[in-house]
Amino acid sequence: MIQAQFEKTFEGWRSVARELASQNVPPHEIQWSDETISLFAHFNDLANNSQKMNNSTGSTTSQVKVPAEFIKMAQTVSYAKDADRWELLYRVLYRLNFENSNLMNITIDADISRAENLVAAIRKDIHKLHAFVRFKKLIINGEDTYVAWHKPEHLIIKPGTSFFARRFGDKRWSIFTPDESAHWDLKKLTFGPGMRQNDFQIQDGWDEIWKTYYKSIFNPSRIKIKMMKSEMSPKYWSSMPETALIRDLIREAPQRLQEMAKNQNQAAVVSLNKSIEELKIDIKTCTACPLYKDASQAVFGTGPQDAEIMIVGEQPGDQEDLAGLPFVGPAGEILNQALKNAQLDREKIYLTNAVKHFKWTRHNKMRLHQKPTGSNMHACKPWLEAEIAQIKPKIIIALGATAATAVLGRLPKISEERGKIIYGSPYAEKIIISWHPSAILRSTDPSDSQERAQQLSSDLGLAK
Repeated sequence: MIQAQFEKTFEGWRSVARELASQNVPPHEIQWSDETISLFAHFNDLANNSQKMNNSTGSTTSQVKVPAEFIKMAQTVSYAKDADRWELLYRVLYRLNFENSNLMNITIDADISRAENLVAAIRKDIHKLHAFVRFKKLIINGEDTYVAWHKPEHLIIKPGTSFFARRFGDKRWSIFTPDESAHWDLKKLTFGPGMRQNDFQIQDGWDEIWKTYYKSIFNPSRIKIKMMKSEMSPKYWSSMPETALIRDLIREAPQRLQEMAKNQNQAAVVSLNKSIEELKIDIKTCTACPLYKDASQAVFGTGPQDAEIMIVGEQPGDQEDLAGLPFVGPAGEILNQALKNAQLDREKIYLTNAVKHFKWTRHNKMRLHQKPTGSNMHACKPWLEAEIAQIKPKIIIALGATAATAVLGRLPKISEERGKIIYGSPYAEKIIISWHPSAILRSTDPSDSQERAQQLSSDLGLAK
């Protein structure tokens, strides 16, 4: 077994790999190492190993030839942090010379596919570097200098920082990562060792500028948290000043949406003094938001008017829309079982929804549920407030994020806040939030579904 030790760069690997391939050394006989030693010492060892192999096997050296696209690909892959990158590159190099000279064109080949995935990851990482670096201004030796700290997935400082030299060539700057750093002195780009984030404790006025800018462009009506995290992973947040606002902006989004809708005069006009019977009649003609156009009817609350407990869901489902009653479909069956487990009598509870019309989209012959928007919630909130004013419940149980947001005025995290009694609401003495039965139905993990069902029963039992 040959110990292939080399300088941990593309150039260092290429010199060693070319020599090994010229000696017909197959990949399985090489153990690659990232340990850095002098190239002179390496070539002495390699020459001795190669001579021994030639003497014992009678093999001869051969000329190593590879296409230009391999060189380009290999140079990019060399910036990956993956420990097997050198072994992978040599395996492709060897196979190009001794197995199939057209290997680069076989995209379904496991080695080529793996290499191409690494190339894509490196390019994406460089793009993130360009997008997420935030410079901070320092005065060093009387001159303005801009510094930044970033945590990439791979070793991309060398291929990624020439962009900054071109774009900010008239300013001195340095970019640090945990593994390496880049420095521009107005003339030349140089590289050095990395720095831990704990050692990079620098703040300046630009932090507040970034926060102000981000807050001004944040659109609460277009929040897609999963997409946001996929585009700007939370791992980058610690080095970006504006991301300190994200959690608060997400929590404030429902309230901001309601304010936006209020400014557009979209809320229903509802009298708080009318009886439940009168409200049921009035809501039949409600057109405060567009949902009435596609729903069969408005689904108002039901239950005793002296109920001490009110349960608020999100909106009617398909069967509720047809029946005109809340919680009569599959989600209602889940709720019934949870109420039974909690020893609560459904007939003594007032049941309603935050949004009164069914929002749906058609899929083949089915009407599939769609989540209400903030403007839908705002338009319907006067109806919910009128119900609360008439029922005067001691406890409100809000099921799901939409209902909890309508009652609390903010977006809660159900997994963290469920199972607790929340005080201070103008609507009831006590608020309890829990999972919506639909979330239990939609779960693809049986253990997760069972756990949430047990938690829903437990939270209803807390109300009892």
